[in-house]
Amino acid sequence: MWFNPLIDPFVETGYLGYSLRAVAHRQPDCAYRPSLEIRNYQYASGELLSEFMFPETFAEADAAIERALGKGRQLVDELLVLMDLDEQVES
Repeated sequence: MWFNPLIDPFVETGYLGYSLRAVAHRQPDCAYRPSLEIRNYQYASGELLSEFMFPETFAEADAAIERALGKGRQLVDELLVLMDLDEQVES
């Protein structure tokens, strides 16, 4: 997902072996629209797992980033639960 790091604030953080990049895309009306990229770095490949652009906008960049990071944590938690269920079925 394209963004301009000189204009669009972003945060990239690790969460349980995955990378979450949350971007607050500045809109023409000075609001911010959040986006999220989730990457898998467990095998050092940095494979892109998911990209999301959220429909809502926020007055502050921090709120947009927090929205994206919250959703990213939720999705990683759900993925890990599914992977755990798969391992239990295979055993």
